[in-house]
Amino acid sequence: MKSVTRWIYGSLVSAGLSAGMAMSVQADPVTEDPATIDRANPPGMIELTVPSHGAQMNGHLYTANGPGPHPTVVMLHGFPGNEKNLDLAQALRRAGFNTLYFHYRGAWGSGGKYSLRHVLEDANTAVAYVREKGKAGLDRIDPTRISVVGHSLGGYAALMTGATDKAITCTVAIAPGDIVPLVATVKSKDVVATNTNEPVPGLDGYSFGDLIREARSDTDFFALVPKMTGFKGRPLMIISGDKDTVVPLSVQKASVDAAKAAGAKPFKRLIMDADHGFSWRRIALARAVVTWMDGHCR
Repeated sequence: MKSVTRWIYGSLVSAGLSAGMAMSVQADPVTEDPATIDRANPPGMIELTVPSHGAQMNGHLYTANGPGPHPTVVMLHGFPGNEKNLDLAQALRRAGFNTLYFHYRGAWGSGGKYSLRHVLEDANTAVAYVREKGKAGLDRIDPTRISVVGHSLGGYAALMTGATDKAITCTVAIAPGDIVPLVATVKSKDVVATNTNEPVPGLDGYSFGDLIREARSDTDFFALVPKMTGFKGRPLMIISGDKDTVVPLSVQKASVDAAKAAGAKPFKRLIMDADHGFSWRRIALARAVVTWMDGHCR
């Protein structure tokens, strides 16, 4: 793809052309900084808060190089959000996408209370936030080209958001923690374990046990598979690690099968030699996401 691959027109002499002709170079956004900077509209970072249901969520927007308006990605982190995937956000920004990163209500200093339901609400709120900014002509955002990229619980939230918001351009789910089958693998005796009910660092008193109980309290609402029909004819990418012990491939299988049955198009299913955090495949992960989004999400 043109914004991913370095195009070097340098071997002109061997083609019988003049060696004095200009050489055009475009940087690889996964591994290189931009070759040239639009000094009037350079890349930047805007610290901001996203209002959600009476609370303020902490975040920032990486703005892409050039006047735009640019396609924009809303990044959704997992539970509780120790892996932020900001290397991926930066690569997408270098590829020409604005990227919004934020913390859900009750997470990492954001106002409000954390809950699984709030995560889904906040994902939709963040999409609406950047869309409205784009409509107002702010921050070089194209309101008609908004995509979501999520990891782990954020991957689940990305799928839930992308399936129900038909105006979303593309959805990328990385090791998506499909919550209903995931909590079904937890034995009842483990839910009452002391450490299971201890507050998770970074959240406002919410525990893994709370997550399990909340998901089990309304499985119809939190069920992902029935909602995957919303991807019919729409771009979707699901990436997994075959060494993932947090969200095993078996937990992800139902949503992948549902995406195929729904007729997501284009649909990219990628399984990598990786753990849940893609710890030894960060460059390969960025390459896969940036290349696919460059080709389908502009």
